[in-house]
Amino acid sequence: MAFPHTPKRGKDLFQLIDKLNEQFGLDIPNPKIHSPSLEPDGKSLRWRVHLGIKRLHYDRNANVNETLNNFEEWVASRPEWSNGDFPTNNSYASVSESERDERLIYLAKLIRDELYILTKGSYSPFFKGLDGIPEKATEQLSPSKGLKRRISEEEDEFCTAPNSPVNNPELGSTGEDALDLVNDEEECSLDPGPAQVFKSPKVNATRGPSAFVQRLTAPDKLRRYDAVPPAQDDPNVSFATTEPSSLFDSRDDRLDTSFISTITDATEPMFDSDYEDSAVNHMLSQELKMALERSPLMDESIVHEPPESVEQRLMDDLLHYGPFAQTYSFPGSIPLRYRYELERIGRAWNISSDRMLAGNSIPFKTRDGFWEWIKGHNQRNGKPLPEKPTAKAWDSAIGSFKTDKHSEVVVLTGNLEWCSEHEPGIFKMNLNPLKTERTCRFHRRFGSDRFLSLTMPALSRPPRHFPLPSDPSLLRESIALWLTQNVHRCLGRTWKPFFVEEVKSRRKVKAEPKFRVEFFAIDGVDFDKNTHIPPIPPAKQNSESHTPMSLDTLLNWHMSRDDNIKQTNCKLFQRISLGLSKTFATVALKPTQILHLEDPESTQVMNDGCALMSRGLANRICDSLGITATTPSAFQGRIAGAKGLWMVDKHNSDISTGSDVWIQISDSQLKIKPHPAGWQEPVDEEKLTFEVVKWSKPLHTVDLNTQLLAILEHGGHIKEYVAGLTRAGIRAVYEDFATVVQSDSPVLCRSLIQKIKPPAESSSAAMLHRVRRMEEWMADDAEAVVRLTEAGFAPRTFHPLLKRLRKCLIGLIDQYVEQLHIEVPLSTYAFCIADPYGVLKEDEVHFGFSSNWRDPEGQFEDNLLDGLDVLVARLPAHVPSDIQRRRAVWKPELRHFKDVIVFPTVGTTPLAHMLSGGDYDGDMPWVCWDQNIVQKFRNSDLSTMDYPAEHFGLENHNVPMKDIDSWDEFLQSTFTFNLTMSNLGRCTVEHEKISYDESIDSPNAKELACLLSHLVDGRKGGVRLSEQAWRAYRKRVSPRARHMPAYKDPSRRPKLTNIIDYLRFEVARKEKDDVLRLLEGDLTKPWDEAQEQAEEDRREGGQLHVILKNVTQEIDDLFDRWTRSVTGENSFSATSLEIADQVKAIPPPEGDHPMIVVWRYSKDAWLQLLASYSYKKRPGSSFAFHALGETLCELKSSSVPSRSVVNEILACYRVNQKVVARLTATDMADDEDSDGGDEYEGADAIAMLQATQLSGGYYDSDDDLFVE
Repeated sequence: MAFPHTPKRGKDLFQLIDKLNEQFGLDIPNPKIHSPSLEPDGKSLRWRVHLGIKRLHYDRNANVNETLNNFEEWVASRPEWSNGDFPTNNSYASVSESERDERLIYLAKLIRDELYILTKGSYSPFFKGLDGIPEKATEQLSPSKGLKRRISEEEDEFCTAPNSPVNNPELGSTGEDALDLVNDEEECSLDPGPAQVFKSPKVNATRGPSAFVQRLTAPDKLRRYDAVPPAQDDPNVSFATTEPSSLFDSRDDRLDTSFISTITDATEPMFDSDYEDSAVNHMLSQELKMALERSPLMDESIVHEPPESVEQRLMDDLLHYGPFAQTYSFPGSIPLRYRYELERIGRAWNISSDRMLAGNSIPFKTRDGFWEWIKGHNQRNGKPLPEKPTAKAWDSAIGSFKTDKHSEVVVLTGNLEWCSEHEPGIFKMNLNPLKTERTCRFHRRFGSDRFLSLTMPALSRPPRHFPLPSDPSLLRESIALWLTQNVHRCLGRTWKPFFVEEVKSRRKVKAEPKFRVEFFAIDGVDFDKNTHIPPIPPAKQNSESHTPMSLDTLLNWHMSRDDNIKQTNCKLFQRISLGLSKTFATVALKPTQILHLEDPESTQVMNDGCALMSRGLANRICDSLGITATTPSAFQGRIAGAKGLWMVDKHNSDISTGSDVWIQISDSQLKIKPHPAGWQEPVDEEKLTFEVVKWSKPLHTVDLNTQLLAILEHGGHIKEYVAGLTRAGIRAVYEDFATVVQSDSPVLCRSLIQKIKPPAESSSAAMLHRVRRMEEWMADDAEAVVRLTEAGFAPRTFHPLLKRLRKCLIGLIDQYVEQLHIEVPLSTYAFCIADPYGVLKEDEVHFGFSSNWRDPEGQFEDNLLDGLDVLVARLPAHVPSDIQRRRAVWKPELRHFKDVIVFPTVGTTPLAHMLSGGDYDGDMPWVCWDQNIVQKFRNSDLSTMDYPAEHFGLENHNVPMKDIDSWDEFLQSTFTFNLTMSNLGRCTVEHEKISYDESIDSPNAKELACLLSHLVDGRKGGVRLSEQAWRAYRKRVSPRARHMPAYKDPSRRPKLTNIIDYLRFEVARKEKDDVLRLLEGDLTKPWDEAQEQAEEDRREGGQLHVILKNVTQEIDDLFDRWTRSVTGENSFSATSLEIADQVKAIPPPEGDHPMIVVWRYSKDAWLQLLASYSYKKRPGSSFAFHALGETLCELKSSSVPSRSVVNEILACYRVNQKVVARLTATDMADDEDSDGGDEYEGADAIAMLQATQLSGGYYDSDDDLFVE
């Protein structure tokens, strides 16, 4: 019979077993209702037949059709069916025990023979001894009614759920032991899991489907959902840890091709339902057919094993040792926040749920009471306490999980980490403390507690101790299968994943790449399983009253599959993110308040991503957000299936709708169909709520991004002018320092150090450790400044403070030199919008401000630009045409648009698109109206080089939605694709090398820029540059190894014709040296002044010069002794501390010179002189500060009103930000979006790669880390 194997799902297997039992009376166990842990003998023939059928069902090469056909023919040939009648549905009752046994034995032989063919002549131990079994042999079977799982709503018994359940020892053995079918030391699991689910097996095309298969594949009208909990929740299940074989048990052993394991199918889904439907993708990607290049450093960890075996072993490890394998069983009567904390702590301490609940009763009343109980837990055994959740998050983690803040909720998060070399499995999970964050549409509609967000490491970069398969993409594809084809149990709830994305970080430091997986709770022990469950739960359900809901229902609620059938799977998958965007929920609209703005069919869309909203709606949004100032000109937001930027219409609008509240949604803004203007009420309020991401705000000056320098220099020679700005920036840093020193104010000094080095950059715990260890002084310069200012010292009158402040300043100047902080006073980032009234000409823009913009140099002071040329650019910028020069004009029709730049809507190509393929859905281009830069710039023509994706070897992973049969298939295919690493960052680095060696306008640079344009939206476009394709293409455009530019490679000689090299090496470094010379003078000023006074006194016959000579001799002697006493790490030997005391004990000299009088009556002035001389003589030594350290702090603080502070409390102190802001209001203005935002995919990868590139060869830091 032609049995359908595509797609292969757990439901298909369960249905097959049901039909076999129904038709032939075999009583084969079905995991849908049969827990393997309750099987009296895991070696029973019935159970082994189940495993054999499962093995054939999932195997790519197995011919299960022939096996079932042969069995059906054999049964039909038996005497009972000699009349020719086909077995009927009620034949089960008429089959005797002996006949059932004979059928099982014959079917087992057929399976054994098929497995013999599959394994090329190797018999499976599971069917050992079948030939010696008499035809009438019987086996004692346990009553099937006892295998049905049971549940009590009032069951409060806690059971731990280790990796694998084992058989209940109280159940008796069966008569099958005499059959000796299985060797105890050679147990063999035939369960391949859903690993080989892509490829359809060979089908016997010569036979049509039998009547049995026709009935099997007929539509099933019965609802197969059985709302029962996992088997682990059953109190009758006995759990104990077995010793199954794991793919990663022994990191040095190569994998064999057998499936030997003592694991039972504990993690097979114990029931199948509409909520746990598992389907699979139609084919493996082309990666399975490609052997990727591997670095010799990793060859020893490659395991050459048949893909089927590797996939199966990976799946087994994930199921049996995975992060969800150990279920923590807590009843639904325990509030979720306590269940969460119990499981989080249990995972951190690696103890099971029953041990977590051991001891005294748990105080479920207060956070502090609960944590006191945790602190004294009898299973803690000295383990550290996990981080507590904040009081705000804890108090809000009930009911709706909302806080008192606008659009803020409590969220459940965690991370998956690679298992260590000595841990079985692949991943382990840690849960994070409850925390609060801005909400999203999914959270608002279904409750944030119903979503779990987990980060996981990049699958293309596993640890070296993992034995990799010869085709590393199998790891990624197996993980995608495991995620999407199984339910995952955690926190007493059943979860299914629905979205994955690469984590974007704004931190410009090297970090391991991460992915974020979003899960949805489809069921739980605390869910209301009322028989009248609506498909979509009612709105505003509390965390205590959720009802079951399938993942299919969630996806259909968000985006109808039928309405979006013309899209591709990769693009539609990215639209899920609309429901996950962190937004402020504001005003709910009705379909009648939404206007459909159609895009032109025959011409270029000139307003891609933006449309108008009424001023009445904007005012209501402001009321919701608490905006009391001027109404913003634009809001970036989401509503229904649309995203983009909405411009606030003018006061006397030309649009008449009969209401003052309306919003346009254009076709280009609509990402998920249908258009909400056509919706019929009633509609779900959350889907028609306008959700705000950002809004236009008053603008400020920004630094010039170094990506733009090469294009600016190509378009006009601006090198010398930008050099002047660079010098001015470094000099301004020094002037801030000089102002603080001149003011001699500890408060302003504390403010400056806050600006130079924020507290977040230092670890409080590490600082506390240093405070305790150092005693006399502190190793952290910034913290030393903080401590000295807290003691009341001022920089001008206390040299050690000045010296530490100087070190912090040098660090900041070094940062300015290395990163080229170049402030252009007449430049900013602003939202760009498309002229909604069509009044701008093709080469015009309109730009106005909400307040006067004043240039410190007096070049410009106005609230609008009129009659000036401006430059506009968008990041990333790779080709000369990515910066455009336009004419700024003032149009009265656009006068209400403030703090946004208006681009024209006439012409053939949108201006936003000219700027590296941008649009108007929230892009914030750089705008510059500094005429010293603008007037020298000449536009470049748009590039005509347009290479197709095939030119670069890009793989297309798009599948039309019409070819996707189910949401499960959709998720499996898109997860597999989106778990790949983007090569955008590495391509950007190579483009930078080529532009440096050749030119930004060279053919190679333009060609690579074309590749970047394909990759920048690669996730949405469904294209991927594989590692093999990337290396092949890189070899073509760079036949010889390229070095990093000199400004990123210290070993390379600077190329002063390059503007970045010139600014860094020729300008910034020289300016730094000049500034440091000024600093030298400030630090030695006290001693220099004393020397000048001594020379003048000497001419008059005084003895001050003799006194200073004696002082220098005494300090020099002590310094020599101190230097000899400081060896290795022992900077604080008894001798060095004694010498420090002797320095402090040097008395001021006797005499009547005015300076001597000051020294005798001002201890500070005397110590300042000693420290100044120490620095003057030996500027590299810290001798003076070692000698004057904490004792001087005590001296100073005792002279002013103060109080003692212990080190532990000191470690917790942070400056009051509001006070600092008031003191330095104009200096410390900082906006998190001042860099224009990381608005493009892979920006964080680019930053990390550019910061860590090594020179020479094709080697980059990622070449050996990417295993695909």
